Amino acid sequence: MKKAVFFDIDGTLWDFHQKIPKSTIEAIKTLRANGNYAFLCSGRTKAFIHDGDLLGIGFDGIVAGCGTYVEMDGKVVENHVIDKDLLEETVSILKGYHMPLVLEGVHHLFVDEEDFYGDPFLKIMQDDMGENLRRITGDDTEWIVNKLSVNAVPEYTKDVIKRLGNDYEFLLHGNEFFEMVPLNYTKARGMETVCERLGIKTEDSFAFGDATNDIHMLKAAGTGIAMGNGTDGAKKAADYVTSDIWDDGIKNGLRHFGLI
Repeated sequence: MKKAVFFDIDGTLWDFHQKIPKSTIEAIKTLRANGNYAFLCSGRTKAFIHDGDLLGIGFDGIVAGCGTYVEMDGKVVENHVIDKDLLEETVSILKGYHMPLVLEGVHHLFVDEEDFYGDPFLKIMQDDMGENLRRITGDDTEWIVNKLSVNAVPEYTKDVIKRLGNDYEFLLHGNEFFEMVPLNYTKARGMETVCERLGIKTEDSFAFGDATNDIHMLKAAGTGIAMGNGTDGAKKAADYVTSDIWDDGIKNGLRHFGLI
C-alpha cells in the first residue's frame, strides 16, 4: 500500500545555509520510485519555495504556509488568504509594538527593510525573492497574505497574543521570533487534506520535522519522525527520532520504517 511522506524544509531537508545532503536527495527519489508519495510541508509560503535544487528532487505536491496553502500535481486545492481588514489591524498592532514583521503570501513577501537593518535574514529574503520582495508600507493594495513571521519584542509578546489570539495561532520559536497562522490552519490540516484526496489513511502517513511549527504535523501523522538536530519539543511530539540532517537523517528515518 502506498504511503504519503511529508517533509519540512528548513532544518529537515536542508540546513540553514540551504544545503541539501546528497543522501536526502537519493532517499526521496528512492521513496517515490518505490511507489510512495513525497510532499513538502513547510512554514514557508509558496512565494518562498522556488529553489531549483529543492524542487528538482521531485515532489508530488506542496503544503505551504503552515497548511494555509495546498498544491497537488501542480493544482491548487487550498489557498486561505487573511481578510484585508484583519490584516490591516494586525500590521497596525505589530508596528505599534515596534515588532519587525514579514507578510507572507503565494506570490510575494512583504517587508519594510529598514525594520530589519542588521538582521541577516533580510539579506536572505532580498537575494531569494528579488522583485517579489515588496514593501509593507505603501503597498497595502497588493497584500495577498497567508501568514506572518514576526521578530518579537519579548516584553510585549503576551500583549500581542492577548489582542490577536482570537484570530491567529502563535507559534513561538524561543522568545525572539514567532509565526502567526490563521486559526484552524496547521501543517497537520494540510497533511490531512492531501491524504483525504489521495485516499490514504492518516495512519499510513509519515512526517519529518525539526521545529515548533512541525509539532502539529508530527502528532497527527501516523508516524512522526523528528530530526536529531530538532528541538526538544519536536522530539517529544514525535514517535521516533532519527539522526541529524548531515548524519543521513532522512535516509536513516525512511530506511528504519522500510520505506526505502
